[in-house]
Amino acid sequence: GRRVVSSVDMHVRKGDIYGFIGKNGAGKTTFMRMVAGLARPDSGEIELFGSRDIERQRMRIGTLIEEPGLYRGMTAAENLEVVRRAYGITDRGVIERTLAFIGLDDTGKKKVGNFSMGMKQRLGIAIALLRNPDLLILDEPVNGLDPQGIRQMRELLITLNRERDITIIISSHILGELSKIATAYGIIRDGELVEEFDAEEL
Repeated sequence: GRRVVSSVDMHVRKGDIYGFIGKNGAGKTTFMRMVAGLARPDSGEIELFGSRDIERQRMRIGTLIEEPGLYRGMTAAENLEVVRRAYGITDRGVIERTLAFIGLDDTGKKKVGNFSMGMKQRLGIAIALLRNPDLLILDEPVNGLDPQGIRQMRELLITLNRERDITIIISSHILGELSKIATAYGIIRDGELVEEFDAEEL
C-alpha cells in the first residue's frame, strides 16, 4: 500500500554512463526492476531504443540487479553454460571470450562458492553480457567490494562503454565513486526523479 516509485521521467542517451543516485530506499532498485521487466508499474510508459514494443526491446539489455544469481557449486564457465543454453545462444565460444574479457578466464575448476565478492560481481556482469546487449543495467555493483575491486569494476565499465559502445545505467548512493565514470546523472528521492544533469554541470 506504499508508493515506492512515482514521477520518474528519465531519458538516457545512447553512449551514456548514466549515474542513478539516491539514498538506500529511494526507489532505485524498484525502478530498475521495472525497466528490466522484473516488476510491473501501475501506470506510465517505458520506451527502450525508441520503441514501445517493450518485451522485444528487453532482449537488447543485460542486467545485474541486487546480487547475481549464481550456482555456487559450479565453475564460472559452467554458470555461463547454463545461461547460454537458457538463452538459446548457439555460439559456444561466447563463454571463453566473455570470461577472458572480464578477467575470469584463469579460474579453471574453482567453484563459484569460493570466489571473492569482486569475482562474483564480475561473473554477474559476464552473465549480463552474454547476449551482447546494447544497454547494461547495474544496481550498486561496487557494494561490498574492497578498494581494488572497486577500481577493477570501474575500469571494466569504462572499457565496456568505450570499446563495446554499451550504454550503462549504474545506481549508487555514493556520488564520489560515480563521478569517476558517469557522463550523466539522475537523482532520485522518495521515488521521484528530482534532477537530471550532465557530468560537466557537477
